Amino acid sequence: MLTGTFSDKYNVVQVVRSTFDIHVGDIIGTLIVGGTLVMLHPKGNIDFEYLSEVIRSKQITYMHTIPTLLHSFFTFLKDSDNISAIESLVSLCGIGE
Repeated sequence: MLTGTFSDKYNVVQVVRSTFDIHVGDIIGTLIVGGTLVMLHPKGNIDFEYLSEVIRSKQITYMHTIPTLLHSFFTFLKDSDNISAIESLVSLCGIGE
């Protein structure tokens, strides 16, 4: 069980593109606390089948990105009846826009 405090127990997926300043916080913040950072392949943040498989297989517990991408991703999961792919998520954050 994960606590409300971000810790080394978290697996974070780097969804935000490197052109956004927040990606630095994802990387540094995760590594400072000893969490696991999972990087996606180029354009992996818009390949929803790939993204859902990464979240499932790497047991991602924390993800944040822009609301539009979250909406599209969750719509994809619902339409493909693949909600179980995100069972490991504990914390989800929509930022920007």
